[in-house]
Amino acid sequence: MLRNELVVRFGIQQYLHWTVVGLLIPVIILTFQSRGLNLTEVGIVMAVWVGSTATLEIPFGGLADTIGRKKTYSYSLVLTLLGCLNLLYANSLIGILVSAMFLGASRAVYSGTLDAWFYDAFARTAGYNLYHTAIAKINVFVTAGLATGSLVGGLLPSSVVCSYFESFDVYDINIFATGVSSIILLLLTWRLLPNEQRTSSESPKNTVTTALKTSIQALTVSLNQWTLRLLVQATFIFGAVMSAVENFWQPYLSELMGIQPKDLILFGILSALYFLMAALSSIVSVPLLKVFGGSHKALMFVTRALAGLSLILLANTNNTMSFALLYLTFFFLFTMGNNSEQVLLNENTQEEMRSTILSISSFAVTAGGVLASLALGVISEHYGMSISWILCGAVLLASSLYFLSCREAVKTKPA
Repeated sequence: MLRNELVVRFGIQQYLHWTVVGLLIPVIILTFQSRGLNLTEVGIVMAVWVGSTATLEIPFGGLADTIGRKKTYSYSLVLTLLGCLNLLYANSLIGILVSAMFLGASRAVYSGTLDAWFYDAFARTAGYNLYHTAIAKINVFVTAGLATGSLVGGLLPSSVVCSYFESFDVYDINIFATGVSSIILLLLTWRLLPNEQRTSSESPKNTVTTALKTSIQALTVSLNQWTLRLLVQATFIFGAVMSAVENFWQPYLSELMGIQPKDLILFGILSALYFLMAALSSIVSVPLLKVFGGSHKALMFVTRALAGLSLILLANTNNTMSFALLYLTFFFLFTMGNNSEQVLLNENTQEEMRSTILSISSFAVTAGGVLASLALGVISEHYGMSISWILCGAVLLASSLYFLSCREAVKTKPA
C-alpha cells in the first residue's frame, strides 16, 4: 500500500467516525430536556460527560500504547454503543448520568488512538507525500463528517424514518442511529485500516501496570521535554479560547441583533460556515507552509497572533455583518496551525508513547475549556462578554510567542 491509498482509507474512516459523532450534536441537550431534566441538571450531566473524558484521557492513552491503537479504538465504539443503549431507556438523572459517563469514557478511549496509528503507519508506508499535507487532507474528511452528521442528525427527528419507531421519543431516533452506526463503523474500521506493526511482539504480562507506567513516563516527558511542554501549554490556551468563543458567540450575537425569531437562520448559517472555514484553513495551510519556508513554528506563530488580534476586534464589533466576517476570520486563522501542531507533536514524541502524549494534549484542551467556562462565565456576567474575549485575544497573542521559543525547530521541506 502506498501513502495515497493510506490517506484515502484513513480519511474515509475519519469521515465515517465524525459523521457518527455528529448525529447527536444537534439534539443532545434537547434529548436531556425531553427526559425532564432542567438546565441545572443538564449542566451536571455535561460536567460528568466532560469530566469522564478528562479523567480517563491519559490512562487510556497508556492503554492504547500498550495493547494497540486499533484495538483500543474498538473499545471506544463499544462504549458508545453501551451509552446509547442506556440512554434509550434512561428516564432519571442517575440513568442519564450513567450514559454520560459511558459516552465521556468513549471519547477518552478514542483520543490519541487512530491519530497515533496513522502517524506511525504513514511513516512506514512508501510514497512522496508529506505528513503535513496528508493530515491537512484528513482534516477535510473530519470536517465533512461532522457537517454531514450534524445535518443528518438535525433531519432525523422530523424524517419519515422516525414514524417507524412509534415507541420512541422524537429524539430517540438519533440515539438509535448512533448506536447502530457504531457497530457498522467497528466492522468497517477493521476492513479499511491495515493492521498496525507493533514495536514489540510480546504481550505485556500486566497490562494495567504497563499502561500506568507508560502514562507516568509520558507525563514526565511532556513536562521536561522543552518543545512538548510549550506545545501542551499552547494547547491548554487553545482549549480555553475555543471554549470562550463557542460559549458566548450566540448570546453575544443575540444582544447585537436584538434577536427576533426570524433571525435565527443566521445562527445556522454561521455554524455551517464555521465548518467550511475549518476545512478551508486545513487546505490553505499546505501552500502557506511553503511561504514560511517549511517552518511549522513560524506558521503557527503568525496565524495564532493574527487570530488573537481578530478576536480582540471581534469583541468590539457593533453590527451583524462585521461580527460574521470577524467570527469566520478568527476561526480560519485560529485553526490554521493545527496541522503543524500535529507535526511538531508527533515528531517530538517516541513511538511507544505516542497515543499517551496525544491524549495529554487532548486533556490540555479539555482542561483549558473547563477552566475558561468557569472563570470567563463569572467575568462575562459581571463585566461583559467583550471583556472576556479581549482577555482571551490578549492571552492568545502572547502565547503565540511560545512557538518562536521552541528549541527544536522542526522544518519540513516544501513539497
